[in-house]
Amino acid sequence: MEDKNLTCKDCGNEFVFSAGEQEFYAGKNFPDPVRCPECRKIKKESKNNGKNDKKES
Repeated sequence: MEDKNLTCKDCGNEFVFSAGEQEFYAGKNFPDPVRCPECRKIKKESKNNGKNDKKES
């Protein structure tokens, strides 16, 4: 496998999907990423913020 340049669906920037990452994704039967690492981190943090906002009773 060779490194691939992909375009992030959120910010439009190109990012490298390395051969090692491709092998990992293929091994887990994951689709190719559609977001760059920075946007993936932002998406994950925003998703986790809703779970961490538990109020104590």
